Amino acid sequence: MTTKDVFDKQLHAYTITHAIDDGNVLRFHVDYYKPESDAPIRPGETLAKQAVVEAILEKHDAATNSRRFNALLATASIDDAIEYYNLFKQIQDKKQAEDENFNPLQIACVFSPPAEGNRDVAQLQEDLPQEKTDNQVEPNRKKEALKAIIVDYNRQYGTNFDIGQFDLYYQDIQQRIKDQKYPNSDLPREKKIDLTIVVDMLLTGFDSQYLNTLYVYKNLKYHGLIQAFSRTNRVLNDSKPYGNILDFRARKAAVDEAIALFSGEAPERAKEIWLVDPAPKVAEKLKKAVQGLEEFMKSQGLSCRPEEVANLKGDEARAAFINHFKEVQRLKTQLDQYTDLDSETRQTVESLIAEDDLRAFRGVYLDVAKDLKARQEKSHDPADPL
Repeated sequence: MTTKDVFDKQLHAYTITHAIDDGNVLRFHVDYYKPESDAPIRPGETLAKQAVVEAILEKHDAATNSRRFNALLATASIDDAIEYYNLFKQIQDKKQAEDENFNPLQIACVFSPPAEGNRDVAQLQEDLPQEKTDNQVEPNRKKEALKAIIVDYNRQYGTNFDIGQFDLYYQDIQQRIKDQKYPNSDLPREKKIDLTIVVDMLLTGFDSQYLNTLYVYKNLKYHGLIQAFSRTNRVLNDSKPYGNILDFRARKAAVDEAIALFSGEAPERAKEIWLVDPAPKVAEKLKKAVQGLEEFMKSQGLSCRPEEVANLKGDEARAAFINHFKEVQRLKTQLDQYTDLDSETRQTVESLIAEDDLRAFRGVYLDVAKDLKARQEKSHDPADPL
C-alpha cells in the first residue's frame, strides 16, 4: 500500500530516492549470497544455517570495515533466531579451540517473550507480527531460550537483567549498538555488540550511524524490506560509503519490486540511484583515480611516492594532492567493504596500489590536510599581523 492508496491526491512527495540524491541517506550495496561450490540459491530457498554462519564469520570484517561498524541478522522466526544464536556459540567456540588467534564476534539476540498478560509486552507485539504469532506456539520453550540468552548477556556485559526486565534488556542492547561510535581505547570492544540477531525488533525505527550491515535470512518485501534496509544507510563520513546488505534468500526480485514501488517519480532510474555500482565498475574508477594521482605528481616533477609529497611547492599543489588522494581513498574504502569481490577484481584492486603505499600516503595526506587547514585559518585571522 502506497501513499496514493491511502490519501488519494498527492500534494508533495519526498521519497528515499530524493534523500539519496540529496546525500541525506546512503545508497545500498546488495550482495545476493552465492555458495562457492553448490548450485546457486533459488529465490526463497532456505540455505543451511551453518553455511550462513560460516559466511557471516568470513565476510563480517570486510562488510563492517574491520568491525568499525556493526550488523543485524534478520531471521524469519523466533525459532530461527534461537538456532542461529546457539550455532554462533558452537561454531565460534570450536574455531577458538582450533585457532588461538580467532577473534569471535560479540553476539546479542533479542526477541519479545510470551506476553502472558503483560500489557507492555502485548502492546510491543502489536508492531511485531511474526513474534506475536511465534509466541503462541510452545511459549514456554521460547521463554526458557530467551532466559538463557539473557544469562549469557549478563555474563558478557556485567549486567543483571532477567526476563521480567525485558524492556531494560532491550534498551541496553540498543545502547550498546550505538556505543560502537566509541573507539576501543575508550570502550573495549568486548563491551560492544558486533552482531545482533533479531526477528522483527530493530528493523524499523532504530537508527545508528555505526550500524552499516544487514544480513537477511527472511523473506522481506515491500515497505518492510525498505524499512529493514534503511537501518544501514545513515550518513556518517567517507569510512561508511553505503549500507551493506547480504541476502541469503536470493530475493533479488523482491528488492527490485520494492525499489520500483517506493522510488517515486523516477522508477526507471531508481536502481541506478539506490544501488552502488558493481565492483568491477568501481575498480575501473579507482584505476583512473590512481592514474590521476600519478599524473599530478609527475606534473610537479615528482615520482608518485609518499615521501615525495613533502616536496610539493605551494598550497595550491598541496590542495590538489589532497583532492587526488581523497578520491583514491574513497574508492578503495568502498571496494574494501564489498562482500562479493571476485578473484579477478580483487587482484585488479591489489595491483593498483600496494597496501603499504596506501597507508603511507594516508599518513602524509592527514598531515598535509591538517597543516593546510591551520595555515588557511591563520591567513583568515584578522588579528594575525602576518
